[in-house]
Amino acid sequence: MTDTTSRATAPPPGLDRRLLTVAGVLTLGAFTALLDGTVVGVATHTLARALSADLAATQWVTTAYLLALAAVIPATGWAAQRFGAGTAWTVSLAVFLAGSILCGSAWSLGSLVAFRVVQGAGAGMLFPLSRIIIAELAGRDRLGRMMALMAVPAVFAPVLGPVVGGVLLETLSWRWVFLVNVPFVAAGVVLCLLPALFLPSSKAGTS
Repeated sequence: MTDTTSRATAPPPGLDRRLLTVAGVLTLGAFTALLDGTVVGVATHTLARALSADLAATQWVTTAYLLALAAVIPATGWAAQRFGAGTAWTVSLAVFLAGSILCGSAWSLGSLVAFRVVQGAGAGMLFPLSRIIIAELAGRDRLGRMMALMAVPAVFAPVLGPVVGGVLLETLSWRWVFLVNVPFVAAGVVLCLLPALFLPSSKAGTS
């Protein structure tokens, strides 16, 4: 009875450095994907002029990204089960990185829309996979605090996106709307591959 009471009244385990580091890397990837959607939104008119395209057709740059993102979300559970959440996260982040580079290198509206599909397909699983990984690492006692911490950056993405997009269009070129992701996402991919970080590779639903 005493042991049960002491366990019930014991303070919850702390947030160790490794858990916070993993959460930071996961949040960086998910935040970049969320930011991308709003950054590109302010560049539609600039893209139409630069690519000599109709404004209505240029809207597909945003639409293709969102459709691809939404299309892969239902496969998140399968990917985590089949390959492991950590592996699926790293691959998704690498696909998003490749899509960002390709978008920044696009030579026509058609190529840009196609590359946005690649980018959206990589971004779609990042947010749900980050939750799966944190749930596995944090456990029940620390999950609430970790979810709250990881939700904070996501709140700022819709606010920062138009500002960042406007600055990039004013000071650089439309290509940097896509390339601005590259150093951050590349750093995330490298960090995911470091043994010290060691994202969980166990498959969802298994011990």
